[in-house]
Amino acid sequence: MTTSGNSVLHIDLAKATSTDNAVPKSTTTTVSTDSDCSPDTVDLKSIELSANNRFYAMLQTMEVLPSPVFQGDHTELCSDHNRRDRGYRYCLPISGRKASNFCAGTDRMELLAHPTTANRCYASVLHMLLTDVYDELQATGSDPILTFGTLLGAIRNGSMIPFTEDVDIAYSGTITGNGALNDALWKKGYHLFDYGIWRVCVDPTHPLASVLYDPEAPIVQEYEVPYVDLYKMNTQNGGKFWKMQEAKEWIPTDRVEPFSQVTLNGLSFDTLHDPNYFLTQEYGSDYLKPKPRKPEDAFPDEIEEVETRRSRRLVHGSKGFRSDDNILLEDQEEAP
Repeated sequence: MTTSGNSVLHIDLAKATSTDNAVPKSTTTTVSTDSDCSPDTVDLKSIELSANNRFYAMLQTMEVLPSPVFQGDHTELCSDHNRRDRGYRYCLPISGRKASNFCAGTDRMELLAHPTTANRCYASVLHMLLTDVYDELQATGSDPILTFGTLLGAIRNGSMIPFTEDVDIAYSGTITGNGALNDALWKKGYHLFDYGIWRVCVDPTHPLASVLYDPEAPIVQEYEVPYVDLYKMNTQNGGKFWKMQEAKEWIPTDRVEPFSQVTLNGLSFDTLHDPNYFLTQEYGSDYLKPKPRKPEDAFPDEIEEVETRRSRRLVHGSKGFRSDDNILLEDQEEAP
């Protein structure tokens, strides 16, 4: 971690911070008297790439970005001490637009142009999170599949839903806070934490942190940043059914396996064998038809307040939650 200011204090991280992370990014830290600081960001050369990962191949050819500079309350982001217990608070504050007419079909490649908050789409960050977390789940043998709203976007339009706050991935097996998945995500600049279910967000050490960071945003609170929800799946009743966290009902095995594939932003992902069955169970037979919603974008002071699924659901709330007027909050679309 680097800092600004004339007077600095050097601290040994081995003594000053926890061993919370199996893969540390630095060995020393400095703290300045003016309370400005910068975390050490991920070394792109250390990221192992698959042959077809165009995003990281291009990122590695670009000039290395400086680390973000944190001030005020944000200086707590310079330390990863006890990060898993901090949950959302260790996520990098990120803002972005959610307007369908502006962000339809957007993907992670657009982040390489270093968009500002005014023209960056939430969906671009979500697509980056989706591809990286999905790849690492595959690499660790967790058999990831797209589910809930992310599957809905893939089936409807072959893209992320522009106004959603999260990515939905189901997995098999076990995730632990100090296991292989945690280590792999940490090496890429992602924060895995348990908040009712396992979740992932962009952390302050990400290679694009300095362009994604919004210094005007507060320390992140629950659901107020792009993130991934991870839903554990396991077999039930002698293998006749699969149980997925937050799904309304157990799913017959022949509706789950063998996995089928869907395309999202030109990339192929596994999903349930019968996505139509699952989406009908969760969202109703008219799930292909977007529901009306009020306009929402990245600038809440300039628009009428909008009630979203995020503001209505509980920590352990259902993904299929419906409002009293039967409008599905997970899958609302902007009215034409």
